[in-house]
Amino acid sequence: MKRIHKVISVTLLFIFTSLINAQSFGRLDLDQQKDQHGESETLQASEEQFAFEREIDPNEYILGPGDKLGLNILTSGNMTYTLTVTPTGDLFIPGVGVCHIAGLTLAKASQVVHEFIQTQAFPGVKTNLVLINVRTFKVQIVGAVNKSGFVEINPLERLSDVIQKSNDFHQLAQEFNIKVVRENGESTTINFLNFLREGDLEHNPIFHEGDKIIVPFGDMKAEGIVLRGAVKGSGYDIIEPNELLGSFLQRRVNFNPNADLESVVITQVIDGKTVYTTIEPQNFFSTELHAGETIDILWEKGVMVNGFVLNPGGFSFFPGYTAADYITMAGGNATNGNPNRCSVRHRDGNEETGQGVLVRRGDVIVVPRTLKDSVIGEISALQITVSLVTIYLTFLATTG
Repeated sequence: MKRIHKVISVTLLFIFTSLINAQSFGRLDLDQQKDQHGESETLQASEEQFAFEREIDPNEYILGPGDKLGLNILTSGNMTYTLTVTPTGDLFIPGVGVCHIAGLTLAKASQVVHEFIQTQAFPGVKTNLVLINVRTFKVQIVGAVNKSGFVEINPLERLSDVIQKSNDFHQLAQEFNIKVVRENGESTTINFLNFLREGDLEHNPIFHEGDKIIVPFGDMKAEGIVLRGAVKGSGYDIIEPNELLGSFLQRRVNFNPNADLESVVITQVIDGKTVYTTIEPQNFFSTELHAGETIDILWEKGVMVNGFVLNPGGFSFFPGYTAADYITMAGGNATNGNPNRCSVRHRDGNEETGQGVLVRRGDVIVVPRTLKDSVIGEISALQITVSLVTIYLTFLATTG
């Protein structure tokens, strides 16, 4: 009986030991796999990866310094190399020599390398040349961008990518008149607005080494407008010649969630008089913009305060508020503004005057100039007194 117990104990001990060893070896294998996997991830991380909008056409892609290529030479053996185009534009092929390929398309370079290997080392050889990874280089961008200078890109990145890396356009940029000057002196003009509105890739081009991008500044007086209200990024903007309101809204305006497109107000000065016009959505693409105009995008059924106030613009509607309340929200009247003579223009076309007028949704409040400012402008009381005394003394001198 004792012998049976001993045999059972030894058997159980053997099984238990085997399980422990199996688990230990299992953990060791997992650790080794983890190390190998980690090493693989490290190797992959060292290779810079790019996102491509489409596959590269070998007949279009131009090779340059930094491009990484895979070369396969089929002779009696099979030789495969990973090669990088040198800073001088050459491809160093081990056991064969140096072949210049910069400036060639990938398809042409494949042909040139094949002929080079045949004549220099292996007659009748078969070769394959493929692009493994693309290079990066710098282009210069100057003018109306928020960060001019050199920008690092790859050969497949477009003008939109360069603009993004330059911290976007300056508010006064002529986005419709961008000039690209090539290294050989050739130049072309890009209307980036055509890309924004229609997705035209011809106006969102790719670039080559040595290209220079020039973004002109617009003339604020001759081409500028002001955008305010329920939008993100309000401020000045340069409009394209004959640009329509609808086109401008499409390519420029990022509306706030509570923007009211039925309350787009254009302010313009005609013959010295300020005119406020509400544009309905069906008229957006028949309304031409002009330099000096202000486009106000109201808050949803909000209230617009214009004229001689410190912070004109659109404000949310609050039931029971009067014109005086909204003038206060607009920072109060300017020194040359008369809030007592403010007019409140209702959406139904009626108009009331005075700070005590009860404001409705969609109303436009206009604070006019003071009578003194209209008559004598910026002339001070001292200047007026001096002028009157001068006139009086002149009168006495001429009649004395």
